[in-house]
Amino acid sequence: MKNIKVRATSAIVLLLILIPCFLITYFAKVPGKVIGLAFFMVFSSWATYEVISHNKLHQSFNIIFAVLVSITWFFPFDWFKTTSINPNAFWETKTTGFNHDFLILTIKHLLFFGKDEISGLNALSISTIFIFSTIIFLFNARKYESTIEFFKEYIICLFALLFIPIFSKALYIYNVANLYIFFAIFLIPIIADTSAYFGGMLLGHKIIKRGFAPHISPKKTWEGAIIGYLFAALFVFIAMYLGKMTNNSQFIVLANYKQLIVAIILLPAVSQIGDLSFSLIKRKMNIKDFSNLIPGHGGLMDRFDSVSFVTLSLSLIFLIK
Repeated sequence: MKNIKVRATSAIVLLLILIPCFLITYFAKVPGKVIGLAFFMVFSSWATYEVISHNKLHQSFNIIFAVLVSITWFFPFDWFKTTSINPNAFWETKTTGFNHDFLILTIKHLLFFGKDEISGLNALSISTIFIFSTIIFLFNARKYESTIEFFKEYIICLFALLFIPIFSKALYIYNVANLYIFFAIFLIPIIADTSAYFGGMLLGHKIIKRGFAPHISPKKTWEGAIIGYLFAALFVFIAMYLGKMTNNSQFIVLANYKQLIVAIILLPAVSQIGDLSFSLIKRKMNIKDFSNLIPGHGGLMDRFDSVSFVTLSLSLIFLIK
């Protein structure tokens, strides 16, 4: 009972911090975008540090890594370039939110295919993070008793250094662009997890005796996973098709039926995969939670594991023509 109260109190406090920040980022125009940028940058650095801080490296190296990932937010340079003659639409002061077409262009340029107009380089932040992290790990290779242990921690660290900042940047873009899409991203894992929990309580192990992922998350059942998937798929259909049904541009998420079909099939699955992936990382690092930042819940990536996979998967779905 005490643990439930702690978890509930922590959840309320977390929401009281996050929701105002999300609303300010969207409604406060340029000042809000600046505040949101700072918030999500700090979020990505701290979340990355939580995941990598359990390795064998000296903590000074992990702090360097956490600072290093902030460069993801500064490339491409032309993201911030704006003049009176050629204003940058992302930092437009007169309106809030983006239309659907500009959102897709922003996702492509800032996350995937954009070439920096100033430096003329692609993926400069990713290359820098990869090179520096590899050098640091090779410098500390003697700390590891075996090659397997070395590559285990190296791969986990590299994944965190690249994945978490890119996911955080994508989430920031959605926050600025469209609150409907932004909160839908959060609701998919919530619905999947909640329905899976109650489905597992009611039907768990009654039809399929073997656990869903016994070596990663022993409490998960196939029945719960299937029920969670189905309810999340139903929600994805309603949320992603609502704009077409109501003919309201504010609720339009996907551009065509190919994207809708892929979203219905993929997003509920990646929500569960995200949970299992970060659980696997914790297993490999022999920890229960990434940190104690949120009492009763763990660290940021203990709460945002599924959201991270849904966010980047939706970004990829947007590219389907």
